[in-house]
Amino acid sequence: MKQHILIAALVTFFLSVNPVEAAKKVRPTVTPTPTFIPKSICIDAGHGGPEEIGTTNADLLEKNVNLDVALLLRDKLIAEAGYIKDETLFMTRETDVAMTNADRYDFCNSKNTAILVSIHHNGSTDSSVDYSLGLYMKDSDILLAQQIVSLVSTALGIKSNGISRFPSGVLLKSNMPATISEGFFLTNTNEYNLIKNSDRLIQETNALFTGIKNYFE
Repeated sequence: MKQHILIAALVTFFLSVNPVEAAKKVRPTVTPTPTFIPKSICIDAGHGGPEEIGTTNADLLEKNVNLDVALLLRDKLIAEAGYIKDETLFMTRETDVAMTNADRYDFCNSKNTAILVSIHHNGSTDSSVDYSLGLYMKDSDILLAQQIVSLVSTALGIKSNGISRFPSGVLLKSNMPATISEGFFLTNTNEYNLIKNSDRLIQETNALFTGIKNYFE
């Protein structure tokens, strides 16, 4: 009888330390799917701070133009579409501060917004080059990128270069559909004059506003 008890104890011990058997008892970790706030948006003004100024044209710095458009878009969404700041609308930056890509996507992900729109403006050594471009990375970004670039190019009366896949961390690591809008070439001579002498940035803002509304509808 004692022999049988000893054998049973040894079998139990073997099973308890056998890595194969132990592995069977470990359940895989399941990452919960984020619950997005309906129709919410995270607006990201690209660049910022003393080092990340982006492209330039004389006294125009991309980081400032990006922020100007982001603030105009924020105000329009609040005034005309009923958005509430820090509830359904979030800004990665509202002043001239430095931010890494990780700062940007971590912030937007933490707010569980439905979409992320990052505002940029392109640059070239050729001052005659000008077109709108939408950047995406994930398949879920495509529709948003298409909506934005189509509306912006039409509103500004310039060529659309469609959408292009771009491995930005802001796009790759965002949980939600995201796009980088390269509205126009800041280095373009005509764009410089339009910014200085007309409501060019308001035109761009209105197009972004309509693109966001169309996407959600």
